[in-house]
Amino acid sequence: MSNTEQIFEEDDDTDILGYVFKYLRYWYWIVLALGLSFTFAYVYLKQYTPIYQVNATLLIKDEKKMNAEVLEKLDMGGRSKLVENEIEVLKSRALIRRVVDDLNLIVTYWKEAKARDNELYTDSPIVLNTTELTAFAYGNPLYIKVESGNKYQLLDNEQNTIGTFEYNQLVKSKYGKFRVSDRDSLNTVYTTPIKVVFQDRDGLVNGLISGLQIALLNPKSTLISLGLETAVPAKGKDILMKLLDEYAFTSLEDKNREATNTLRFIEERLKLVTAELGGVEQNVEQFRKTKGVGDLSSEANLFLGKVEENDSKLNELDIQLKVLDGIDEYLNSSQVGIVAPATMMGVSDPVLTSYIAQLSQLEIDRSKLAQTVQPGNPYLETINSQMRNVKQAIRENLNNQRASLNVTKRSLIELNNRFEGAISTIPRKEREFVGIKRQANIKEDLYLLLLRTREETALSYASTVTDSRLVDVPFTTGGAIRPDKNNIYLIALLLGLSIPIGLIAIKEMLTNTVQSKKEIEKRTGLVVFGEVGIKPKEEKGEIIDIKSRSFVSEQIRMLRSNMQYLFLDTKEGVGNTIMITSSTSGEGKSFIALNFAASLAFLDKKVVIIGLDLRKPKIQEYLHISNKVGMSNYLIGKAEIEEVIQSTLIENVYLIPSGPIPPNPSELIANGRIIKLIEILRQSFDYILIDTPPVGLVTDATLLSAYTDVCFYLVRHEKTPKLYLNTINDLNKKKVFKSLNVIFNAVNYKNSSDYGYGYGYGYGYGNGGYYAEKTTQKSWFNRFITKD
Repeated sequence: MSNTEQIFEEDDDTDILGYVFKYLRYWYWIVLALGLSFTFAYVYLKQYTPIYQVNATLLIKDEKKMNAEVLEKLDMGGRSKLVENEIEVLKSRALIRRVVDDLNLIVTYWKEAKARDNELYTDSPIVLNTTELTAFAYGNPLYIKVESGNKYQLLDNEQNTIGTFEYNQLVKSKYGKFRVSDRDSLNTVYTTPIKVVFQDRDGLVNGLISGLQIALLNPKSTLISLGLETAVPAKGKDILMKLLDEYAFTSLEDKNREATNTLRFIEERLKLVTAELGGVEQNVEQFRKTKGVGDLSSEANLFLGKVEENDSKLNELDIQLKVLDGIDEYLNSSQVGIVAPATMMGVSDPVLTSYIAQLSQLEIDRSKLAQTVQPGNPYLETINSQMRNVKQAIRENLNNQRASLNVTKRSLIELNNRFEGAISTIPRKEREFVGIKRQANIKEDLYLLLLRTREETALSYASTVTDSRLVDVPFTTGGAIRPDKNNIYLIALLLGLSIPIGLIAIKEMLTNTVQSKKEIEKRTGLVVFGEVGIKPKEEKGEIIDIKSRSFVSEQIRMLRSNMQYLFLDTKEGVGNTIMITSSTSGEGKSFIALNFAASLAFLDKKVVIIGLDLRKPKIQEYLHISNKVGMSNYLIGKAEIEEVIQSTLIENVYLIPSGPIPPNPSELIANGRIIKLIEILRQSFDYILIDTPPVGLVTDATLLSAYTDVCFYLVRHEKTPKLYLNTINDLNKKKVFKSLNVIFNAVNYKNSSDYGYGYGYGYGYGNGGYYAEKTTQKSWFNRFITKD
């Protein structure tokens, strides 16, 4: 494995840490964002009213299992309760409206606070009962200030005084008519006015209907779960409990109404039959007195028994025909509701019973739907169409049953006529007595039937219970379901981290300059030969003190030490030629050239710097040397080598300035005189440093590549555009330079995203480390951890 591959492999292992340290450089922004996000979360939670969940469980019983024998005779249990229907009943407007009225929910009491208002509900020291409210009351709150004694002060929505009143006194104002009473059980003293808010009754009903959560717990059971979200758990419990109470009361009321209708029907028939029975019995007694007839003969008793049996059957047929007539009258009427049991008594046909139950359910559904939709609604019209179809089916069934009953009745009448013909053969007195006795027996049998049915109905009425049972009374599920504090703070944490990290990532993406050593190595395929930090502020000129223990001077010495491995194959006694170039101007070529030369001269090496940046020369300015005669003069043949070489203030360092700016620098460099110059300088100097113009702008440096041993290519931190790294990669692949080496210049380790810069170098060197100058000023961190 090559050294380059090994370094890249090690870099890959530290990529994650590199990303972490890249963002940790901006830790103060992350801390600020987290602080703001948690502050917003705290304020949001303070202003958001917590919402709680209140639940209850209801069991719907099966009607068929209650009083089965009695209900079977009355035909009141012909169908089982549908749980889906009961769910709709629980959400009906009529039922919810009763709950709103009974609990007086249109009036709410509030305690005002800075963050949010808190509903008092039962903690309110006063109770307001409305008689009449105006439209103004629904849009404007009313304020009541509790005073000592039996008085209170009334304030309008702008808290202007309306007046002082006594409790239970009828108040007439622009809000309407109402009375205010106090709660004797509460000893809480409120110094601030109580805010009273009036809510529209229909709007409140609609809100409760939409907020109710009613569902079947298990498809195989009849258990119903009721749920309600509320800001006041006690209020939610009261609403659900009142709803269940009203539902049970309504169910019992329906059952009692059915039983009452049945008893009324039976009582009316009993009165009529009792009167008729009394008259017939008087006729029997009178006949015996006047005719002197005692007991009948055996033959007469036999005929009389057969006739009585047929008469009893005829009575039952007459009752069934009357029941059918009652059902027919119901179908032709505009009555809406459940079919009265009085019309169902005696119906034994299961098909007819099923049709009537279906019609009753459709009428209930239509009644509920008519309260919420306009006439002509498609769903309402669908139910009306279904009702018409069911009624038509019932009429057809009634006609069939009526025809069948009439056939049976005619058969019985014919049989009775034959018996009556046979009775005519017995003596006249007995025959007349049989007729009177027959009427008495008919009325007695009918009387006994009605009397027995009345007792059964009364028993059912007395034992009427609700078809539901409360399994779980309303209860809360624990803490607030909204807002979830853990989720809110988690979101705040994620936002506090993601926003600054996202902005930093966008900033990094939009940054088009080189930011790290790893970036150079990955884009160019070269290992960075050396790094040079930012020039210390205490250094006034461009030449730093090479003998100092500063970080930058140590880096220059490290470059000088590593450079010896680049000239292992060079001949002794022959100067080494080093080209210093970059991609664009301002990347520190002159600075590196001067200080590198000074570092070599410190080892008693003789160094000459050739200023070949003929377009924008600067190096002579740093050394305060005249630029009147230089390389441009030599290249055009107007000066000799001895005339252009000048000594500097640095011992063993010489400079050949660029000279006057020529119109054709590239042509001058390519004319061949530079070869002779370098050959001569190799004999006199140990190192020849060539300061060239940027490679990315002109071709001068590439023209000189053949005459140099080593090329130092400068990349400046946060200055060199990233696209020029591709240029370095191309130069390396094409082997334009014999030895291409990249120097990362002016590195700001504080802002570098490389792992180890902000920690290793910054701590080791920049914060008073091994190579730092000794100073008496301590950093805040050192002052914190040391006592002196």
